[in-house]
Amino acid sequence: MSRQKIDRAERLLEKSMGLVKKGRFNEALKTFSEAEKFATESGNPYILYNVLYARGSFMQALRLHRDALGLYERAAEAADGMIAADPGNVDAQTCVAAVNNNLGTLKKELKQPEEAGKHFERALEMLEKLLEKDSGNSTYLTHLGMASNNLGNLYSELGKTEKSEKQFRRALETYGELLAKEPENNLYQSYLGTAYMNFGVMQGKNGFKEEAEQNMVKALEIRGKLLASDQENQGYKADYDMTLEKLRELREKGKLEDKAEEKIAEEKTEE
Repeated sequence: MSRQKIDRAERLLEKSMGLVKKGRFNEALKTFSEAEKFATESGNPYILYNVLYARGSFMQALRLHRDALGLYERAAEAADGMIAADPGNVDAQTCVAAVNNNLGTLKKELKQPEEAGKHFERALEMLEKLLEKDSGNSTYLTHLGMASNNLGNLYSELGKTEKSEKQFRRALETYGELLAKEPENNLYQSYLGTAYMNFGVMQGKNGFKEEAEQNMVKALEIRGKLLASDQENQGYKADYDMTLEKLRELREKGKLEDKAEEKIAEEKTEE
């Protein structure tokens, strides 16, 4: 293992991330390639993972999904190698959880739902192991909530309603636990609002109108408070507007269904 090449890869990775923040994407791509070269030659799986993961995230943000997929898969190989060498290593478990959650998100976008599910489940497996050692770790809990929400969405799309509900409830419980410790944390509130919203959409799709409305209203309340705290935040505004629109659609659909049921009942009475 070459300490010099590890240091070089780390410096280039830091430079790449700085270029990304400045919007100098072409330079960033070139520097990422150099960082990957030195990381590979170093023989250190941790720095190789970090470079591949960061480069994959950058490609995913640019919506270059196929490029991102290859980088994430190589990062996952590096992380699995770390786990094989030291199964109880916390850093390795964290790497496995992070890259599998991203792989799940990416493969879901690429219309590979079964593969996406395997990655989300792998991420949850690692996060559960991490929480066995450190049950109150906010970072682990945050990622557990994210993976559960992602898996809930996936199961909903696959028509696996019971599994979807289980994951959404887990996400809600996890973010509730985090907010109990930090009630004013806007990030946790945002995640909780997203989980309520997604749960409500799933319930509405499966005919549970009252439960769907209750969860969407909770999402709207949370997102309304976030928007009130920062009215210039376009992300908060988009989330609030989308939730309001979904709630209106649900209520309008409910009215139409009620009218249809009334008409059917009237026709039966006339017969």
